[in-house]
Amino acid sequence: MLIDTHAHINFDAYDADRPDMIRRAFDAGVERIVCIGMMPEGGRSALALARQYPGKVYCSVGIHPYDADQYSDQVIAEMETLLREPEMVLCGEMGIDTFKCKIPLDIQKQAFAAQLKLATRANKGVCIHCRDAFPIVREVLETTGVPPRGGFAHCFSDGPEEALAWVKLGFKVSFAGQVTFKNAEKLREAVKALRPEDIVVETDCPYLAPDPHRGKRNEPAYVAHTASKLAAIWDMDVAEVRRITGANARKVLGIG
Repeated sequence: MLIDTHAHINFDAYDADRPDMIRRAFDAGVERIVCIGMMPEGGRSALALARQYPGKVYCSVGIHPYDADQYSDQVIAEMETLLREPEMVLCGEMGIDTFKCKIPLDIQKQAFAAQLKLATRANKGVCIHCRDAFPIVREVLETTGVPPRGGFAHCFSDGPEEALAWVKLGFKVSFAGQVTFKNAEKLREAVKALRPEDIVVETDCPYLAPDPHRGKRNEPAYVAHTASKLAAIWDMDVAEVRRITGANARKVLGIG
């Protein structure tokens, strides 16, 4: 089963052709899509979309590091209410970003830790954004605790050492379209260091379209290219890669 574990299909980039885009994903063999909701407002739009495609589209809600300065008890309470809905299968994306994010690190860490606690209370897996920040993310995880359902190291962009450390922490490593890029040898080395049982796939669409669509708007159908690249790296049948990564995702998400 091919599952896109991280897609922003509620973004306005898809307003002109959203039903066709989702249909293309199903036609390409994508059986489940997780729509990521940013802040309660984004969570509500993701939930509405999931309800249009029951059993096919699921959703999340979280405070992205870029929004960490909007963290409050009220926001967490709104998210906790949303996470009670059956379509809500994930908390996030959340985490730490020292590459582009201008929000002070202490505020990012506070919002991140609060969401980890929320995910534990809600019995949800987490989707973690980690950009140039793995030692800090690991510190927060070890101090606050990893939610029992684990989660995904979203849009993984580091090397083998970090990939193995994520697995040791209890996470699945999530690969997006970058693994198909010509200059992504470090990522492919990370794939080689892992087992199929350690990995899930995503698009992070509309960003990071894989080859041969690089530079264009990404969409869930293109997650098939990422799965095919993983199969080539491992010299495995692509159907088996789809099956194993899909099973990995379903376990964290708690979906059939």
